[in-house]
Parts: sequence; C-alpha cells; structure tokens
Amino acid sequence: MFAIETQVAVENPEMQLPIIHMNGNSGTTLGNEYYSTLKALNAFEEIFSKIEFHQRDYYPLGDEAWLKARAQRQAQWANIGSLKKYLEAHTDHCFQSTT
Repeated sequence: MFAIETQVAVENPEMQLPIIHMNGNSGTTLGNEYYSTLKALNAFEEIFSKIEFHQRDYYPLGDEAWLKARAQRQAQWANIGSLKKYLEAHTDHCFQSTT
C-alpha cells in the first residue's frame, strides 16, 4: 500500500478514508476543510440544543404526538453525532497523513 496508515484508519476499519497522495489534495488542505466543517457543526449543535423543545407544544395533538416528536428529535441528535464522528475521523486522518 502506498498510503500512510493512520491511527484513525486502524481504529475505524469500516470507514472509507481518503488516500493522501501527490495527485490529490494535500492532507493539510483536506484536514482544514473537514475541521472548518466540524467547527460549523459544533456551532449548529449548540444552537440546535437551545431550541425550546417541550411537551406543551404537542399535547393538543394527542398523547402519541409528544412521543413521536421526541423520538424524531432523538434521531436527529443521533444523526448529528454520526456526522460529528465522520468529520472528526476525517479531520484527524488527514492531519495524521501529513506527518
């Protein structure tokens, strides 16, 4: 293999990470792009967490509405967590590939 095997690649064998090579983007360039996106996601996460999410906004719709809304919101938090893991792994891998 012609790529540097990073610790991130070893710890996340299921994740397809980019190969840093001379005909592609540099690890620094990609790392900075992923890191900028990760910072934006962190800012989004903070703003999203401040949305006032309360049962009182759902009870007129019936007993099941709050349970459904809460499950949907939890699914979105899981999506955010998954995207965060993806961005962190790609950021770290790209920066590790430059050394």
